[in-house]
Amino acid sequence: MLFELNSEIVFPNPLLSEDDGLLALGGDLLPERLLEAYRNGIFPWYAEGEPLMWWSLNPRMVLFPDSFNCSKSLWRCVKSGKYEVRIDTAFREVMLQCATIKRTGQDGTWITDEMIDAYTTLHEMGYAHSFEAYYNGELVGGLYGVSLGAAFFGESMFAKMTDASKVCLVALVDFADVNNFLYIDAQQETSHLISLGAQSISKEDFLSILFLSNQRKTLKGKWNKDMMKSKYRVTLLIGGNQGERVGLLKQACDMIGQQIGDIVQLSSIYESEAWGFEAEQSFLNQAVVVETRLEPHEVLGKALFIETQLGRVRSGNGYSSRTMDIDILFVDNKCIDTPDLIVPHPRIHQRNFVLVPLCEIMPDYVHPILQKTMSNLLKTSLDKGKIIRYEE
Repeated sequence: MLFELNSEIVFPNPLLSEDDGLLALGGDLLPERLLEAYRNGIFPWYAEGEPLMWWSLNPRMVLFPDSFNCSKSLWRCVKSGKYEVRIDTAFREVMLQCATIKRTGQDGTWITDEMIDAYTTLHEMGYAHSFEAYYNGELVGGLYGVSLGAAFFGESMFAKMTDASKVCLVALVDFADVNNFLYIDAQQETSHLISLGAQSISKEDFLSILFLSNQRKTLKGKWNKDMMKSKYRVTLLIGGNQGERVGLLKQACDMIGQQIGDIVQLSSIYESEAWGFEAEQSFLNQAVVVETRLEPHEVLGKALFIETQLGRVRSGNGYSSRTMDIDILFVDNKCIDTPDLIVPHPRIHQRNFVLVPLCEIMPDYVHPILQKTMSNLLKTSLDKGKIIRYEE
């Protein structure tokens, strides 16, 4: 069934498309309509002089990141550094190259000036992205597409040198994998895509995974290569016994979220007497789990900076009153032993003011060295200090 679109930003059910995948005619390429189309598994595809056509193909070609087939020769090319890969530095130029590159068996292009303007607007809004390959400073390959939810909808690619576009695809797959994308939409089946690990799935299956993707937050904004770094899950203990203690903990959490990464777990606030020295006021402590792309020593630097910003003045032995103390307890399951950073923190198992908040949010987490859960460490702890949940 073929539909005619009007000024209303709405699309018919994608399951109602014609046998060839054509669903609707007309409408426009306003950002709102394009985004609504992709949310429904629909994309525009038409030639100069034709009416605007909207498609929902069956079957649909998709590439799941963990199914990508990188040949030995392609991997050697990637590792050789022959091409410099950049992200979102030449979006419009990539589209122009995709529009003008000569392709075997293809006369003309669907990437019209109107399409270039529309997708460049999406790029400026943070929804469309390009991966680019440079050789001696010259753009020689690239691809572009739209990202919504946990999906990347690939639109086109070009290469002026051997493997230039494939190197960009490798970078896209790595990016998708690190950022937990569910799939890359490749739209139409080709033998080239099949050789790289893409597969055809039914429209019904495609719409099912699209639904799951749409539940996820869009990675909106300008992308860069730092976003291809793996994420670490870092566990911190924050605390202090000077000043407005609860307010300082809240400020510390805000600054951690802004400067280190996304807070994914946060314990209640616990109160305890000073450990190792006498103090006029008890300590408040809280366990915080953060997902970050910063390296462990970068996290340490940020933590020390946040302490300073919140008024921390360090003494020689560390046993003193303070406005804020931030300790790195765990970094995934890594073991780090350097002069300025030891992970896991060497005294976790000796301090109940650490173990109690950890047991609230991660009781079954296994200490990488001691090979005991946080719950078991608390049960066998020799620390008899009283720890209570703080109530304002």
